[in-house]
Amino acid sequence: MTNYQIKVLPETTITGYATQLPLPTLENVAQVSQQKSAHFGALAKSGQFGALMAGSRDKVGYALSGVHDGQLEYFAGANTTVDAKNAETREIPAGNYIVLTAQGGPSRQLFDELIKQFFSEILPKRPELYTGDSFIVEALLNGNPMDAVVELRLPTTVTA
Repeated sequence: MTNYQIKVLPETTITGYATQLPLPTLENVAQVSQQKSAHFGALAKSGQFGALMAGSRDKVGYALSGVHDGQLEYFAGANTTVDAKNAETREIPAGNYIVLTAQGGPSRQLFDELIKQFFSEILPKRPELYTGDSFIVEALLNGNPMDAVVELRLPTTVTA
Protein backbone atom coordinates (compact mmCIF):
# COMPACT_ATOMS: atom_id res chain seq x y z
CA MET A 1 0.00 0.00 0.00
CA THR A 2 1.33 3.38 -0.96
CA ASN A 3 1.80 5.75 1.91
CA TYR A 4 0.15 9.12 1.66
CA GLN A 5 -0.72 11.90 4.04
CA ILE A 6 -3.56 14.39 4.14
CA LYS A 7 -2.16 17.85 4.77
CA VAL A 8 -3.68 21.31 5.00
CA LEU A 9 -1.85 23.52 2.51
CA PRO A 10 -2.03 27.30 2.09
CA GLU A 11 -3.22 29.10 -1.02
CA THR A 12 -0.39 29.44 -3.50
CA THR A 13 -0.22 31.68 -6.55
CA ILE A 14 1.96 30.31 -9.32
CA THR A 15 3.20 32.24 -12.31
CA GLY A 16 4.08 30.33 -15.43
CA TYR A 17 3.09 29.00 -18.81
CA ALA A 18 0.29 26.69 -19.95
CA THR A 19 0.05 24.17 -22.74
CA GLN A 20 -2.95 22.16 -23.90
CA LEU A 21 -2.56 18.37 -24.03
CA PRO A 22 -4.90 15.48 -24.81
CA LEU A 23 -6.74 13.99 -21.83
CA PRO A 24 -4.67 11.08 -20.48
CA THR A 25 -6.06 7.61 -21.11
CA LEU A 26 -4.57 4.15 -20.67
CA GLU A 27 -3.67 4.22 -24.36
CA ASN A 28 -1.91 7.61 -24.50
CA VAL A 29 -0.55 8.14 -20.98
CA ALA A 30 3.08 7.68 -22.08
CA GLN A 31 2.63 10.20 -24.92
CA VAL A 32 1.01 12.75 -22.57
CA SER A 33 3.89 12.26 -20.13
CA GLN A 34 6.40 12.97 -22.92
CA GLN A 35 4.48 16.13 -23.84
CA LYS A 36 4.61 17.30 -20.20
CA SER A 37 8.38 16.78 -20.21
CA ALA A 38 8.70 18.61 -23.53
CA HIS A 39 6.78 21.62 -22.15
CA PHE A 40 9.05 21.84 -19.10
CA GLY A 41 12.13 21.26 -21.26
CA ALA A 42 11.21 24.08 -23.64
CA LEU A 43 10.67 26.47 -20.71
CA ALA A 44 14.03 25.45 -19.22
CA LYS A 45 15.93 25.82 -22.51
CA SER A 46 14.43 29.24 -23.21
CA GLY A 47 15.40 30.48 -19.74
CA GLN A 48 11.77 31.27 -18.89
CA PHE A 49 11.55 28.72 -16.09
CA GLY A 50 14.92 29.73 -14.64
CA ALA A 51 13.79 33.35 -14.55
CA LEU A 52 10.68 32.38 -12.58
CA MET A 53 12.69 30.23 -10.17
CA ALA A 54 15.21 33.04 -9.60
CA GLY A 55 12.47 34.94 -7.77
CA SER A 56 10.81 31.91 -6.21
CA ARG A 57 9.40 32.41 -2.73
CA ASP A 58 9.62 28.71 -1.82
CA LYS A 59 12.16 27.25 -4.33
CA VAL A 60 9.54 24.74 -5.53
CA GLY A 61 8.80 24.10 -9.20
CA TYR A 62 5.08 23.51 -9.79
CA ALA A 63 2.94 21.95 -12.47
CA LEU A 64 -0.82 22.20 -12.29
CA SER A 65 -2.96 19.84 -14.37
CA GLY A 66 -6.68 20.30 -14.86
CA VAL A 67 -9.32 19.60 -17.47
CA HIS A 68 -10.58 22.61 -19.43
CA ASP A 69 -12.78 22.41 -22.54
CA GLY A 70 -12.12 18.69 -23.03
CA GLN A 71 -8.35 18.99 -22.88
CA LEU A 72 -5.70 18.76 -20.19
CA GLU A 73 -4.24 22.13 -19.32
CA TYR A 74 -0.69 21.59 -18.07
CA PHE A 75 0.62 24.71 -16.35
CA ALA A 76 4.29 24.89 -15.31
CA GLY A 77 5.44 27.65 -13.01
CA ALA A 78 6.70 28.91 -9.68
CA ASN A 79 5.49 30.88 -6.65
CA THR A 80 7.59 33.85 -7.74
CA THR A 81 8.11 37.56 -7.32
CA VAL A 82 9.16 37.82 -10.99
CA ASP A 83 6.77 39.56 -13.39
CA ALA A 84 7.61 37.58 -16.52
CA LYS A 85 6.58 38.62 -20.01
CA ASN A 86 3.68 36.57 -21.42
CA ALA A 87 3.35 34.59 -18.18
CA GLU A 88 -0.01 33.82 -16.60
CA THR A 89 -0.99 33.10 -13.01
CA ARG A 90 -3.02 30.32 -11.45
CA GLU A 91 -4.32 30.02 -7.88
CA ILE A 92 -3.90 26.74 -6.05
CA PRO A 93 -6.56 27.02 -3.36
CA ALA A 94 -5.90 26.47 0.34
CA GLY A 95 -7.34 23.28 1.77
CA ASN A 96 -6.86 19.61 2.43
CA TYR A 97 -4.60 17.73 0.02
CA ILE A 98 -3.63 14.10 -0.39
CA VAL A 99 0.17 14.22 -0.57
CA LEU A 100 2.29 11.41 -2.00
CA THR A 101 6.08 11.72 -2.06
CA ALA A 102 8.92 10.07 -3.97
CA GLN A 103 12.61 10.70 -4.54
CA GLY A 104 15.64 9.40 -6.37
CA GLY A 105 15.17 9.55 -10.11
CA PRO A 106 13.91 11.77 -12.93
CA SER A 107 11.02 13.94 -11.74
CA ARG A 108 8.69 13.04 -14.63
CA GLN A 109 9.15 9.33 -13.96
CA LEU A 110 8.49 9.80 -10.23
CA PHE A 111 5.34 11.89 -10.90
CA ASP A 112 4.05 9.29 -13.36
CA GLU A 113 4.63 6.50 -10.82
CA LEU A 114 2.81 8.44 -8.09
CA ILE A 115 -0.12 9.24 -10.40
CA LYS A 116 -0.39 5.58 -11.39
CA GLN A 117 -0.22 4.45 -7.74
CA PHE A 118 -2.89 6.90 -6.68
CA PHE A 119 -5.37 6.13 -9.44
CA SER A 120 -4.79 2.34 -9.61
CA GLU A 121 -4.13 1.44 -5.95
CA ILE A 122 -5.37 4.11 -3.52
CA LEU A 123 -8.44 5.59 -5.21
CA PRO A 124 -10.19 2.24 -5.89
CA LYS A 125 -9.99 1.49 -2.14
CA ARG A 126 -10.83 5.04 -1.01
CA PRO A 127 -13.05 6.61 -3.73
CA GLU A 128 -14.14 9.37 -1.34
CA LEU A 129 -10.65 10.86 -1.44
CA TYR A 130 -10.82 12.49 -4.87
CA THR A 131 -13.46 13.80 -7.26
CA GLY A 132 -12.47 13.37 -10.88
CA ASP A 133 -13.46 16.91 -11.93
CA SER A 134 -10.61 18.39 -9.93
CA PHE A 135 -6.92 19.12 -10.49
CA ILE A 136 -3.50 17.69 -9.65
CA VAL A 137 -0.40 19.56 -8.44
CA GLU A 138 3.10 18.26 -9.11
CA ALA A 139 5.78 19.85 -6.93
CA LEU A 140 9.54 19.49 -7.50
CA LEU A 141 10.94 20.20 -4.05
CA ASN A 142 14.70 20.07 -4.56
CA GLY A 143 15.21 21.86 -7.88
CA ASN A 144 16.93 18.83 -9.45
CA PRO A 145 14.71 17.21 -12.10
CA MET A 146 17.24 14.41 -12.73
CA ASP A 147 17.59 13.31 -9.06
CA ALA A 148 14.31 14.63 -7.80
CA VAL A 149 12.41 14.94 -4.56
CA VAL A 150 8.74 15.32 -5.52
CA GLU A 151 5.24 15.60 -4.11
CA LEU A 152 2.01 14.82 -5.86
CA ARG A 153 -0.83 16.85 -4.32
CA LEU A 154 -4.52 16.18 -4.95
CA PRO A 155 -7.30 18.24 -3.36
CA THR A 156 -9.67 16.33 -1.10
CA THR A 157 -12.67 16.99 1.11
CA VAL A 158 -11.43 14.30 3.51
CA THR A 159 -9.70 15.64 6.62
CA ALA A 160 -6.58 14.20 8.21
